[in-house]
Amino acid sequence: MTIEELNNAHFNLTISKISMFLSGILMGNVGIFISLLSGYPIYSIVLFRGISGAVFLTLFMLITRSFSITFFKECFKMHWKYLIIIAISNPLVVFLYFLNITLTSYAFAAFLLYTSGVFLLIFLVITKEDKVSKINFISFFLAIVGISIIMEFWTGQILILGIVIGIFSGFCLGILIFSKKKIYKIRGKINSNGNFDAFLTLWSTLFLIFPFLPFSITDLFRITILDLIFILMLGLIPTALAFTLYNVGVKKDKGGNIIILSYFEPVMATINTAIFLKNLSIFTIIGGFFLLLANYITLKYLK
Repeated sequence: MTIEELNNAHFNLTISKISMFLSGILMGNVGIFISLLSGYPIYSIVLFRGISGAVFLTLFMLITRSFSITFFKECFKMHWKYLIIIAISNPLVVFLYFLNITLTSYAFAAFLLYTSGVFLLIFLVITKEDKVSKINFISFFLAIVGISIIMEFWTGQILILGIVIGIFSGFCLGILIFSKKKIYKIRGKINSNGNFDAFLTLWSTLFLIFPFLPFSITDLFRITILDLIFILMLGLIPTALAFTLYNVGVKKDKGGNIIILSYFEPVMATINTAIFLKNLSIFTIIGGFFLLLANYITLKYLK
C-alpha cells in the first residue's frame, strides 16, 4: 500500500469516527421532540419521524443526483434478505424506544436500548462470525448488574414494563446493527457510484411510515404549524442526519472500534433528562455505566 493510500485510509477512518460521534449526539436529543409532540400517540410520532425524515432524505438524494431507481433495484437485488430484516427491525426499535421514553425517562430508555451490544455479540457468535471467549461472561454479568441497578429492585417498585420494553428494543437494535454490518461487509468488495449510505437510511426511514400509517391517518389532519416545525426538526436532526452519519460510520467499523462512539447517545439522553425532566436517578447513571462498560468490553473483544 502506498503512502497516499495509507493517508486516504486514515482520512476515511477519521471521517467515519466523527460521523458516528455526531450521530450519537443527534440521536440523544430525540426524547426532547417526543416530549414536544406528547399530544400525539407514540405510533403517530414514529410516523411523523418517518415522513419528515424521508422527505429530507429524498430531497438530499435528488439535489446530489444520487436518487436512482436502477441503483435501488440493484441494491435490493444484492442485499434483499438483510434489507427485509432492517425493514422489520427498525420500526420496532424506534417504536419501542419512543414508548419506553414516555413510560420512564430519556436516560432510562437510552441505556436499556444499548443492551444491543450484548445481543450483537450473541448474533455474531451464533452465526460463527466470532468465537466465544470468557470475556463474554464478564459482559453478561456487567449488563445484568447494570439492569438490576437501573431497576432499583431493592425499592420494591420495579418498572417491569419499562425493563421488558427496553431490553426488547436493545434486542431489535442488535439485529439491526448486525444486518447493517453484514451488508457493508459485502459492499466493501463492490465498486459502486451510488450513494449507498443515503439509500440505506432512506430505506430504513420509509419503514417508519408503512406500518403506522393506517393507525395515524387522522392525526395527520390535526397537525398545527408549531407541531409541523417540531416534526420537521425531528425528521432532520435525529433522523435523516443522524441515521446517515451512523451509516457512514458503521461501514468502516472493525470490531466495534467506531460503533463505540455512538454510545454518546445515552450520555446525551442523560444530560437532557437532568435538564428537561429533572427526575434523573443516580442509580440510572450507575446502572447505565455498567451497561456501557459491558458493551465496551464486548466491542473490545470483537476488535
